[in-house]
Amino acid sequence: MMTFKKNLIILLIGLFLVMVGFGITLPLLPFYIQKLSIAEGISSEKIWLHVGLITGSYPLIQFLFSPYLGSLSDKIGRRPLILWGLFGYSITMFLFSISGSIFLLYLFRLLSGLFSAAFLTASSAYIADKTTEKTRGGGMALLVSATGLGAVAGPLIGNLFSKATISFDQLTFDRFSLPFTISAILVLIVCLFLFFALSESKISSTRQIIQTKKITKESIFSFLRTVKKSFIFLLIFSFISQLSLAMFEGTFALHSQRLFAFGPKQMSIVFIVCGSVMGLLQLGPVNWLIKKKGEGALLPYGLVMLSIGMSLLMLSNKMEFILLFVSFISIGMAILTPCLASLITKDSGKKYGTTLGIFSSVNSLGQVLGVVIGSVIMIWFVHLPYFIISVLLLIIAALCVPKFRLKILHF
Repeated sequence: MMTFKKNLIILLIGLFLVMVGFGITLPLLPFYIQKLSIAEGISSEKIWLHVGLITGSYPLIQFLFSPYLGSLSDKIGRRPLILWGLFGYSITMFLFSISGSIFLLYLFRLLSGLFSAAFLTASSAYIADKTTEKTRGGGMALLVSATGLGAVAGPLIGNLFSKATISFDQLTFDRFSLPFTISAILVLIVCLFLFFALSESKISSTRQIIQTKKITKESIFSFLRTVKKSFIFLLIFSFISQLSLAMFEGTFALHSQRLFAFGPKQMSIVFIVCGSVMGLLQLGPVNWLIKKKGEGALLPYGLVMLSIGMSLLMLSNKMEFILLFVSFISIGMAILTPCLASLITKDSGKKYGTTLGIFSSVNSLGQVLGVVIGSVIMIWFVHLPYFIISVLLLIIAALCVPKFRLKILHF
């Protein structure tokens, strides 16, 4: 038990620091893309499209590879994917920071998504390995809390370097590219730390036999054919929640810049509040609610809170109100993410790597479409993405209310 607690703490610290690196870049990414686009003479309409596509390319590659990486972790263990994912993510983030063209931004963003998918999928499976059905909701809440708090600390650290420039001979890191380099260094430190401190969670005497089995699309589809229908609905609900969050995170910089003239500093404040509320709730209150009410009973509340936050973003241009509305979004996601992850592992047998790989893939698809669809719709009417998603979330919430719940939803 002590060994598990030690490994869990080590892994959560690793997740926190990786998300610090991710959070450093989040408020600056649209402006970094905009800077390189302008340098290449790209029109303002196409800049918006590139912001959506480059942001969306990261979860796109996670969508494509997460199921196979999850299945791979079931076969060879979690530790190799955690370490290789971190190492590859560090290298590609550094290369992203020194990219001099839009094409290279696409390339290294895609590779970063691949390596982060390996790390995040294996990390989720690691926690599922070490928790029981009774404690899994709390374990997933801790995982999401660590990532959320890291995403909060990231913008805070990024602000410290918002006006810094460092040069090495012909290589210059400005206020846009320097945070990505810092992110890469942080992740590399985490990788070295976990290499020495993290033990394997999945031990199997048959590992050497199954390690050589080929991972095919058929194995993933065969797995999906064996799961309950409620598992598929849970994936759909998770997809919608992640699409909503991505639509907010991927378009709000454009939305606020167009309407309120927000820059990187204001965007950092918004993401700090978003991550703080989410992370702090999952440190204790959400875990307590899961134990008291159960994951299924909390889903409608999370969906409604998320819908309220998205719809209210259309109503004000004052920072204090925007932060309040963003808090509603954070509360909704703080409830939904651990509840859905826990329900999905309970509803699909013991292949946690495969299960969470598919879960991560579906979430990534939601993130891709949220960013891209939101960016495209916003070109036509700036509030339309938030209106559409708010209505959809209320419809899904109604399906989760016990009185109206479908018989095949066993949660």
